[in-house]
Amino acid sequence: MRFAIALPLIVPVLALMGGCATQKTLEEQADSVSRQLDAQATTVSRQLAELKQAQSSMAEAQKNLEARLGKVESQQALMATRLDQEGTTRAALQRDVDSLRGQVDSHASTLTETQASANEALKIAREVQSASNDAARLAEAAVNKQNSAIAQAQESASDAVKIARDSRLVSGKVVDSLLLTESMVSYSYEQPELTPQGRAALDTLIGYVKPKLPHVFVEIIGYTDSMSLDSQNRRIALERAESVRRYLHETGGIPLDRMSTISYGDLKPVASNTSYEGRGQNRRVMVQVLK
Repeated sequence: MRFAIALPLIVPVLALMGGCATQKTLEEQADSVSRQLDAQATTVSRQLAELKQAQSSMAEAQKNLEARLGKVESQQALMATRLDQEGTTRAALQRDVDSLRGQVDSHASTLTETQASANEALKIAREVQSASNDAARLAEAAVNKQNSAIAQAQESASDAVKIARDSRLVSGKVVDSLLLTESMVSYSYEQPELTPQGRAALDTLIGYVKPKLPHVFVEIIGYTDSMSLDSQNRRIALERAESVRRYLHETGGIPLDRMSTISYGDLKPVASNTSYEGRGQNRRVMVQVLK
């Protein structure tokens, strides 16, 4: 390479040597050429050193690149292995998911059937409960009716005994009587109350009874219509009879042991309970003086 670089300088020198130059001039030229050649050689040596250094750097860089390439290829192989493993795992997971989905669907179907059975059982239980409640209500109504009948029979028996006991003091002959209609004994604020007409009639009766005591006995009988239950009708009629007894005792001074009250409720109507007028006639109190 040194001779290739010096060739362009030698050719002009040879051309000069073929001319009319002197030996000294040739030597000077030769020295100049030699210096130029040395400078060129130094430059070439420096360039060669730089080329070797660059070549060494390139070799080192290539080595580094090869090392990095090796790492990349190793990582690529590792990633490929991992991808294969993940693919296998993914497939296994998908199989597990499909299996679980099938189990969930099966359980959902079973749960639906169970819920339907439970709803049917609940419906049947409600029907049974409703029938049981109806039976309990009917039984309770029957018991209440029976208890009411028993109470009514007991009350009737008590009234009969009381009348029989009180009647022993007299012969039982009715010597006077007074009929108190609804206009004489009315209800005010759900309580029986004697009207002025009723009090006037009872005052007349008191004037007749008091001189004959203790040889007379006053029997007060209450009646009502059939608009309420039997037990309630008997209570209402008895309250009206008791209001009359209280007036005879408190106002007229007739002893309580010379009087008795009894209620027949709606058992002995004097008119039809289907009309307003008939019901009004059935709401009454009968006062009888026995001797």
